[in-house]
Amino acid sequence: MGKVFFDVGMSLDGFIAGPNGRPGNPLGDGGTRIHEWVYPLAAFRERIGLPGGDTNHDDEVVRAVLARTGAYVMGRRMFDEGEVGWPENPPFRAPGFVVTRHARDPVRPPRYNGHDIGARRGDRFTAGHAPVISGGEVNPAR
Repeated sequence: MGKVFFDVGMSLDGFIAGPNGRPGNPLGDGGTRIHEWVYPLAAFRERIGLPGGDTNHDDEVVRAVLARTGAYVMGRRMFDEGEVGWPENPPFRAPGFVVTRHARDPVRPPRYNGHDIGARRGDRFTAGHAPVISGGEVNPAR
């Protein structure tokens, strides 16, 4: 069985998103500021198809996390926001699963790099022996 780890950006006062989060306003008003440290890193830029970027210790950590991830688990709100806001080449290189009470068929548009994003209630997922990363909303981590 693989490991599960939780990866989420959080402000020092405990917030993971700003107010008014919705599709078209991911992470709410000002919520993307929590992640500004990762945007210039070479590993992140490569993952979304952009050239260049900073190479430093933070880049090494991000590169290692991305390389070891065998599946992604997210909440419905993160998926709903991301479906509208993720770049044409989102950073996922593994299957994704949405924890939700709202049934929905999996999606596999080309921009998901050939992996399904499952949003069906009771979906089971596997990452083989690779770790599963849970990110975004706090409830799926509980």
